[in-house]
Amino acid sequence: MPAETTFRIEASDGSTITHELIANPFGNNLLVFNTDFVSRNFEWDESSTKGIAYLSEKKVDARKEFDQIVPKLAAAKQKTKANEKAKAKADKDLSDFKTRVARNIREVAPSSNYTQSYDARKIQGHYSKASFGAEKKLSEEDLKKKQGLLAQREPLPALSFSPSLPAGVIDWFRAGQALLTQSVSGIALKEFEAHSDALRWVEEGLHYHEEHSVTDCLLCGNLFSEERRTQLRVLFDKSWTEALRALEDALKLGQQHQQTLREFYRSIPKEAEIAAEEREAFSKSRTFFEAAIKQLGVCVGELIKSLEVRAANPTKEVVVAGELADFDVEEWLTEYASIETALSKAVTEHNDAFASFSTMQKDAFAKIETHVLATNQGDWHRLQKDVQDADTELSAARKDEKDLADRQLELLNDLQDHGVGAEKMNELISAYLGHKELRLVADSGGYKILRPSGKPATELSEGERTAVSFCYFLTQLAAEGRKAEDLVLVIDDPISSLDTAARTYAYSLMTRMTKKCAQVIVLTHNTSFMNMVKREFQNLQKRDTSNKVTALLSLDCRNSGSGDERVTTLTPMHPLLVTHDSEYHYLFKLVQDAAQNKTTDYLFLLPNATRKLLEMFAAFCSPGQPNFAGALGDHHDTVKDKLDVRALERLVQIESHGTIDGLGTLPDLTLEEAIRAAQAGMDFIKEVGKDHYKKMCTACK
Repeated sequence: MPAETTFRIEASDGSTITHELIANPFGNNLLVFNTDFVSRNFEWDESSTKGIAYLSEKKVDARKEFDQIVPKLAAAKQKTKANEKAKAKADKDLSDFKTRVARNIREVAPSSNYTQSYDARKIQGHYSKASFGAEKKLSEEDLKKKQGLLAQREPLPALSFSPSLPAGVIDWFRAGQALLTQSVSGIALKEFEAHSDALRWVEEGLHYHEEHSVTDCLLCGNLFSEERRTQLRVLFDKSWTEALRALEDALKLGQQHQQTLREFYRSIPKEAEIAAEEREAFSKSRTFFEAAIKQLGVCVGELIKSLEVRAANPTKEVVVAGELADFDVEEWLTEYASIETALSKAVTEHNDAFASFSTMQKDAFAKIETHVLATNQGDWHRLQKDVQDADTELSAARKDEKDLADRQLELLNDLQDHGVGAEKMNELISAYLGHKELRLVADSGGYKILRPSGKPATELSEGERTAVSFCYFLTQLAAEGRKAEDLVLVIDDPISSLDTAARTYAYSLMTRMTKKCAQVIVLTHNTSFMNMVKREFQNLQKRDTSNKVTALLSLDCRNSGSGDERVTTLTPMHPLLVTHDSEYHYLFKLVQDAAQNKTTDYLFLLPNATRKLLEMFAAFCSPGQPNFAGALGDHHDTVKDKLDVRALERLVQIESHGTIDGLGTLPDLTLEEAIRAAQAGMDFIKEVGKDHYKKMCTACK
């Protein structure tokens, strides 16, 4: 109902109902038969070859919902299967992932001690208990170290190497440097300073002359005097001997230290002998160690050579050159101390690793395992989420499928209750149609409709469907404990698409079944059916003159005066429609008024009214013609000079958008053309049937 619609209904007890009321004051005593009732209470199962129809709003709604659920349930089952496949795939992807990660750990960690029974179950356990962030990943270098440690079947041997310098080498080095710089001025006489190369020879000669008591010099033959002997004895006294012995001892000791340094240099362990964890640090320290010892060895060698020169010529000053000249032993010792510390640390930790090899291997495997888990953490989160999402969607799909299946079962149970008996319906349908061409048999929760041949009536005509649904409506008069004398019925056009004979049977059944009701309102656009109802109501009025028991109303559709808008009101039926069974008089009056007044309030109705009036008159004036166009042809020569034939031809040519039975939209005629057509139509009737025209004018005053 449009929002602007208003109405007011007064009941026999004085109460009123308006458009403002929401509740139905009549409760279940108000029954309405219309297209809405038909659509709610009649459902034809076109998919069934049995021709099953469902009657009652409950069954129609149940059937509609049942039919809607069937494809929904099928789709839900397909969705469940698809989600089951998706869940299975997500589970398999996660399972494959765990297997792959477990295999990856076995490959990356080369130790059968830890990976022999390593499988996907361990992966599930690790990821379930903890999350492995990027900080857990190992660098390539660290990974290789851990792998190297795991690859060892047994630990590398402990090392006895000590980076401490051989004992006494530095003290000897300092003493040797001192011997090179010791002054020799007190050792030799001045006369020998110029001949220092002969000192050794003179010393040996002195000892020889004294040991053999030779008085003359064996070299020159001159007297080897006591004074000369005393001078030489002073020159070659005990300190000189000790100085020479010190040089010789320093040479010997230096040569020993040089050999010790060579052995010390060769004794440093190779990188392969060091635990993998310490190998890098040891390698750097070893490089510094070798360079330092090599430098010291070079300086020791140069110092030995210098001492040899000094021992051969004690009074000759030795010039220090080469690397030894710039070598600062104290500075070297400071630098070597840090090298010694680093090497000692590496060796100590290597030896500690030897003692805790099993623990270190276990730790190395744990770190590699964590590294691989951290590398794959993102994939675990994604696959785990995929499994959870798939499980959620599968649960939802299964629930939807179960809900639909449960509802389908409920509806099926509802449909099994047949409701109105088939025999009762058959009696009403036979009385309604006036024949037994249709027969209902309860089947599949509805009614199988059969033809006389026994075959299913799989396609009902519009009239047959109206008959079945209206007969069901009549069964509702006594349903739910209703009493006929309390009922208010609204029946909207119950004879749609029925032929004349069927209308009579339908009318008879309707009046018989509803005569005891408190009030019956019948709506129709069919003139013949209206006349049947009208006569019945008029008879009721005659039988009960004390009360106004009937009201004949019609919808009056007029031009609003604003363009193409119309205004429709419910008014008392026009007297000509009340008095006469045919609408011919009413149409004549409507067209006549428009022709005489040159205007009309029924602009939307006038073209159709004019055309139908002429169609009905044509049946009188030209019995052999099927329509007014033919009649106009018959009388064309008679009327061509006495009326506006072109206006009538225009009316004939324009396709009417409706009939007087159902006022449609305005045909494609202007107001001026519609008035001209009405005038021409009235002139046509006047010229062709003069007596008829006069009598109609009198009857329609």
